[in-house]
Amino acid sequence: MKAEDFTTIADRVKQIRVQKNYSQDYLAKCLGLTQKAYSKIENNETKLTVDALQRIANALETPIYQFFEESSRPVLNDFSSRTGGDNVIYKNSSLQEYEAIYKDLILAKDEIIKSKQSEIDLLKRMHSIK
Repeated sequence: MKAEDFTTIADRVKQIRVQKNYSQDYLAKCLGLTQKAYSKIENNETKLTVDALQRIANALETPIYQFFEESSRPVLNDFSSRTGGDNVIYKNSSLQEYEAIYKDLILAKDEIIKSKQSEIDLLKRMHSIK
């Protein structure tokens, strides 16, 4: 696939900002950034962490998953050439798919908790024998 086959997270952030009719300066102030620093986000010149993306989503009053949906092209977090990081490609997925994954993750974590609780109970029994 070529670069034009993808949409970047930076493109999606800009697209949503423009749809909301917010200026870069306004959004930068909401985020506690200078306009120049915010411009680097939209120009794909800075690595976006999940925390930073969540803050941007909050400032745009939009759910974070909007950065990954509504595109016919996969979303690419493309910062490798600018920051030395790796490209991360996010497949377009529906909210239901994410919810199913989170439910599976919670079930897996519940199993780990049960296992650890059993281990704790056994250790308590061993300690009480002494």
